[in-house]
Amino acid sequence: MIRTAVIVFFCLFARAATTFDLSADFSMRDNPNKVWQYGYSETNSLDPSQFRLDKSTGALGEIGFWHPSVSDRPGPGYYPYVAYNAAKQTQLGSSNGWAARAGEVAMEASNSGQFSLVRFVAPAPGMYKVTARFEGIHFGLSSTDVHVLHNATSLFDAEIQGYGGDPASHQVQGASPTAAFSREIELKANDTVTFAVGYGKNKTNYGDTTGLFAQVVLLRNP
Repeated sequence: MIRTAVIVFFCLFARAATTFDLSADFSMRDNPNKVWQYGYSETNSLDPSQFRLDKSTGALGEIGFWHPSVSDRPGPGYYPYVAYNAAKQTQLGSSNGWAARAGEVAMEASNSGQFSLVRFVAPAPGMYKVTARFEGIHFGLSSTDVHVLHNATSLFDAEIQGYGGDPASHQVQGASPTAAFSREIELKANDTVTFAVGYGKNKTNYGDTTGLFAQVVLLRNP
């Protein structure tokens, strides 16, 4: 009888916990993609009102890119971008200057300060666990600022200085090649959790490609 009750409890908990995984869910076709949105900031502000959806896509082998449309681009080229490695192994990015692990999202700001953004929109109220791992993945050693926000409130701010990606592609090095975040937060329906990459203290996006793995898990409803 006790064993049956434990099994029932476990099954109920398993159903209650719903995982939204940025890598597993990523789409190069749809934006918004259910709870996920890929975009950039209109200005160099992280205010939620500055969020804009990417409208154009491109590809470099197994790596796909979301970036602003030609009419929306804040500057030359396709920055800021949100890229994704769909392969089951590490792939080299633009000009073979960076490497993204399997399933890794790669982000880069514009050279005028617009952020590269990935946004999660809560589908229901509840307690969620948000985890993120940022890592410099450019061989020139990424120099960026990274953030996690709940609506307009900052939950996490850090700097990436160095290379912290696949060690088979490049030596791990730098003062802060990675940055990790994990926290349980209460979200209302349609609240946003934003993962952001900026151009860093040196105010240039040169050699700044930064990788991201992120999950948002609905632990329980109110």
